[in-house]
Amino acid sequence: MAAPHQEEAPRLLDRTEPWTEQEWLELPEKSPVELVDGALVMSPRGSNQHQRLAYRSFAVLDAAATSSWSVVGEPTVRVGRNRLLMPDVAVIRGDLDPGTVINDAVDVALVVEVVSPGNAAHDRILKPHLYAEAGVRWYLRVEQEGPVGHLHELVDGAYREIATGPVVELTEPFPVTLDLPHLAR
Repeated sequence: MAAPHQEEAPRLLDRTEPWTEQEWLELPEKSPVELVDGALVMSPRGSNQHQRLAYRSFAVLDAAATSSWSVVGEPTVRVGRNRLLMPDVAVIRGDLDPGTVINDAVDVALVVEVVSPGNAAHDRILKPHLYAEAGVRWYLRVEQEGPVGHLHELVDGAYREIATGPVVELTEPFPVTLDLPHLAR
């Protein structure tokens, strides 16, 4: 007898019609499956280095967060109709309802994406475009090589890079410094 996930795979792959948010919610496993305009986008699991940078960035942001903000690792963020993205880390406005599965982009101030070879175009091109379109004010892309951070601010509907380097200092949504080489150790 085949394992349940093996039986599900052909049905997922044979599908021809677009997926909806409700259907995405009914999938057996959410991570790391994103929904972009009705298409499921699967990213490979991050390497140890990727996970270390994401987790430690989360820890530094969480320790610095003021009471107006909550820091979440791998949340689901609704960036439009049938568009659900899962950044490595997000800073979300206010107290979090523990039962929330999908966070609206209007409540997200900052997303952090640690780029991996298997999803580089997704993290460098598609996701920033969708986050900007949804109004997420800050986008921090972390390149593992170095590592180096690229901090972007939303200006007139598009991201503008405002800081690049191994150490990234944010003043908003709250003051915090991310020393990426230190976090990568």
